[in-house]
Amino acid sequence: MNRLIVSIVLLAVMAAGCFYSVYTTINHTNELSGYIDQVEQAHTDGDTEKASEYAKKLSEAWDSILHYSILVNDLGHATEITSCIAEISSFAKSGDDEVYAACDRAQAQLELFREMQTPTLWKIL
Repeated sequence: MNRLIVSIVLLAVMAAGCFYSVYTTINHTNELSGYIDQVEQAHTDGDTEKASEYAKKLSEAWDSILHYSILVNDLGHATEITSCIAEISSFAKSGDDEVYAACDRAQAQLELFREMQTPTLWKIL
């Protein structure tokens, strides 16, 4: 009987951890998406300095997320997002219109990152 209780408690703790991880990932990726939108808007307004500032905040936010999430996420995918963010920073500083393409790639990678974290039966099995 004790084993059954311990098993149920362990299952509950694992489920809570899973849902907390999904919640945290969604919040952090939404924050990153917001910074990307701000970079695009500042570039559209012709304010290279603001675009560069938002790109720096984006990079710092991603670095803080990367430090805690690298243990549970795909390193290859994290490298791709890091590359997209570096492109955004570079294009924002130079005022290049390629920043739009880099922002679109980063948004797509973040959406994939969110989907990878969503628990499904197929992923569990």
